[in-house]
Amino acid sequence: MLFSTEPKTSLSELFDREVEIERLRNGLNERLVLVLGIRRVGKSSLVLSVLNSLGIDYVFIDVRKLYDNVSRKVPAERIYNELRSSLSRLSFWERIKGVINEIDVSLGPIRFRLGTSRIRDGIARILEAINDVGRHVVLVFDEAQYLRYSTIGLRPLLAYTYDYLRNVTLVLTGSEVGLLHDFLGLNDPSSELYGRYYFVIELRPFDRERSIEFLRRGFKELGINVDDRVIERAVDELGGIAGWLVYFGRLYPPEKGEDAINEVKEIGANLVRTELEELFSRSQYYRYIMERLPCSVGLGGATS
Repeated sequence: MLFSTEPKTSLSELFDREVEIERLRNGLNERLVLVLGIRRVGKSSLVLSVLNSLGIDYVFIDVRKLYDNVSRKVPAERIYNELRSSLSRLSFWERIKGVINEIDVSLGPIRFRLGTSRIRDGIARILEAINDVGRHVVLVFDEAQYLRYSTIGLRPLLAYTYDYLRNVTLVLTGSEVGLLHDFLGLNDPSSELYGRYYFVIELRPFDRERSIEFLRRGFKELGINVDDRVIERAVDELGGIAGWLVYFGRLYPPEKGEDAINEVKEIGANLVRTELEELFSRSQYYRYIMERLPCSVGLGGATS
């Protein structure tokens, strides 16, 4: 269903992403794939749908879930636990379970008091165990820009995976600025990942025509007739970001009506405001930069 609020997991649920689907399928033959785009444009849906369609083993980690709002860090133990728990869903879990149990024993019951280097070693051994199975596995870090808050040096682990674990493909999603410049450092000579080839897929918002068609189809699935004038106004004010169009579609019937447009705009504005405050908390220089940028109009112009 087009208006489902959770990420899509099947190609049949995606709307108008044929080019990006084919690019991602081809990109999975590479070592490092970056899926870039602003918030709520459909990055997670694209990755999950393509991976499920191919029937290959993958680990999908939403890094936002690991982020601690109090410390503003991604604790090492959360990364380890999430990776470990995700492996139990793989088809070859029984083949690596013994190795994982050995790692747990070596780290001990108080492993997270022993220092991040021990956890980093545990994660490296898990990745090696995955690689040694001899099957192609995709490791996805969704909203990977949050990894820059990790309490362990995860970038060297990714570089090691890139160079030596040939059966593991890395897929990282996120905003272009946050992902490339703040974490990976692919253009930074001091970065462990500097000089590595990476395959890029950029998701853009739908254009006006496709956005209108998206809403029409979504309302048709719900069995609701909505005047084209309302649909066009929603697209003009909300832009072509799938997530906001979905939210409008869920709010519209039957009691909200056109008031749903303003409600979605308010939610979007609050999200942008929250992200800007998070940005400013890191450095006031960001505030000075933003104050000198031209204002964007509508949710379609907001970036993350």
